[in-house]
Amino acid sequence: MKLPICLIDAQTNTLCRKCKQLHREGRISDTDIEISKLLIDMSKSNKDLKDITFFSSYELSDVVMIITRKQDVPILSSTDIVDKLRGHVRKEIRFLEKTNDPRKLVESLLDPIPVLNVTTLYLPPLSDKEYKIEIAKKYRDNLPIPEEIIIQTVTSVLNTDAYIEFV
Repeated sequence: MKLPICLIDAQTNTLCRKCKQLHREGRISDTDIEISKLLIDMSKSNKDLKDITFFSSYELSDVVMIITRKQDVPILSSTDIVDKLRGHVRKEIRFLEKTNDPRKLVESLLDPIPVLNVTTLYLPPLSDKEYKIEIAKKYRDNLPIPEEIIIQTVTSVLNTDAYIEFV
């Protein structure tokens, strides 16, 4: 199992010097630590969890996004695991595949709604960039998660501004 913190830290409920530093720098969140501990605990009774990779989490207003590998999503999305995670963080849980590809990220967030296009816009004068996500108008009221959470997640994961345009 790969976690944002050391396996021993997750098992012993204490952070080593390296993990404490990453926590202070904000590269590991309190939610990352709590989910890591919970996954270690659940792996004692669920052998499938021993091979997963949990990269990080993003805590939004009413959802926790868990970033993992694509092949780990079916394992983690089992009812038992989701219920335990949801009960622990007291928020909805969504799983995302780790990727730097904005289109893949948006498609995993909006599944099963089709994404028409994800365009990278470069903004003068410093060539900052942002992503324009195009979705058909007919899906405006059927988004699986609120528009603000989609934008917030894309912005957090890719560290770049984004907006949705319904065409």
